[in-house]
Amino acid sequence: MITRQVIQTLYKKYNKLPKSPDCLDMPLLFDYAAEHHNIEIDMEGPLEALIINSITPDSPFHRIPLERIHAIVPFEEWVAVVLHSSIIFLSKTSPKVSVHLRSEAPSITDRLKAMFS
Repeated sequence: MITRQVIQTLYKKYNKLPKSPDCLDMPLLFDYAAEHHNIEIDMEGPLEALIINSITPDSPFHRIPLERIHAIVPFEEWVAVVLHSSIIFLSKTSPKVSVHLRSEAPSITDRLKAMFS
């Protein structure tokens, strides 16, 4: 089960980009999620990109530059594509997709303003 703590751990553990997109574990995507999500790697464009066809083309998560992916992590029922401020969870058993958007914690200044307003 993927909990809030697991998600926070993913952001902490994979807070930096790999040295190269070649360091990403791409076979995980093709072994576990390609069947239901029709995943492609586009090598033709100006940037090499991961295309997830189970996500509508008008979504910003449909086409992701490989150089923006921090990690690909398998779970029991999901495969996570970790980015800087979001995680895309792809189901291993269906075309279901779930996206977690990272929220920024309020700064000290914001908290002080809220206390005094």
